[in-house]
Amino acid sequence: MKTLEERKNHLMYKPLVAVITDREIRDQVTYDTIRTRYTEALQITAGVVPMLLPTNLSFDDVKVVLRAVNGVLLTGAESNVAPDLYGSTIGNETPHVDLARDKTAMATISFALSNGLPLLGICRGLQELNVALGGTLNCDISNGSSRMVHTEDITLPRDSQYDLAHDVLAVGSGPIAECIRCVPSQLARVNSLHAQGVQTLSSKLSIDAQSPDGVIEAVSVTSSHIFTAAVQWHPEWFHSSDPLSQAILEAFGNSCRHHKKEEGFPL
Repeated sequence: MKTLEERKNHLMYKPLVAVITDREIRDQVTYDTIRTRYTEALQITAGVVPMLLPTNLSFDDVKVVLRAVNGVLLTGAESNVAPDLYGSTIGNETPHVDLARDKTAMATISFALSNGLPLLGICRGLQELNVALGGTLNCDISNGSSRMVHTEDITLPRDSQYDLAHDVLAVGSGPIAECIRCVPSQLARVNSLHAQGVQTLSSKLSIDAQSPDGVIEAVSVTSSHIFTAAVQWHPEWFHSSDPLSQAILEAFGNSCRHHKKEEGFPL
């Protein structure tokens, strides 16, 4: 059994994870925000300590912060990745973008991948990872006769919008595919709350999961030997009860703990 001092040290040296935030304006006041469900999932299920990363940081400022952490979480958001980042033009409808977040996210992904930091992307986070590595996005992934509806029903209560919506099929041998295979097949179901999705996958990414209609649901960095992956769904929402969500967050947390151990700190 650990002594009191050992337990204190264990807490002191828990892995630190940088979490991307969103730029929002409320009542003419600018905020950097995040839903607490993400930080709760990190603390309770992944077993790490979240640290919020402000928007609009330069690459040099991002480097200062990320040198002190053991992992990165790219959260979901209501905004879209700016189309000009992947060479697209804006159509008749102007998308809701967050240029301040885009700036921090692109710098964060670049540094994390270059310096061996574990990374988990959720929803917008998957799209950011694909764009950062040269891929493109489809702004209306549900459009087409063979496609399911991937957006949420906003007339439902908030929790119901996050209910499990469809199966996911594991592809390849990436970390998310392994998480899917570790749960019974009837439990490999996910929620679906996204208008955008992958159009052209980056050549540096591999598909880890697809929905039955062929939409890319999870990816991982092909050349990486650590957890650097992203999902199109929201594992944070039911992180304490859904087996697949738990498997993903625990795998990410374990990778962050390994990174911490490699730094020479006790766990």
